[in-house]
Amino acid sequence: MQTTDLKDLREAVERVRNEQHPHLDLEFLHAVIRAEDENPEDDTAALREIQTALKMALSSAGA
Repeated sequence: MQTTDLKDLREAVERVRNEQHPHLDLEFLHAVIRAEDENPEDDTAALREIQTALKMALSSAGA
């Protein structure tokens, strides 16, 4: 993904989060975007990174 596309995607995600789902952890959302960006052809690696980010987000939220 091009840098400008990634920046636009992050801005859109942040806008939707702020307007509709402010309870969602922004760092987790950024980790999901980063995992997909860094592993465009490897779903297994992307999912592994997303699972790690989810565990960290849940842990920091006390869940």
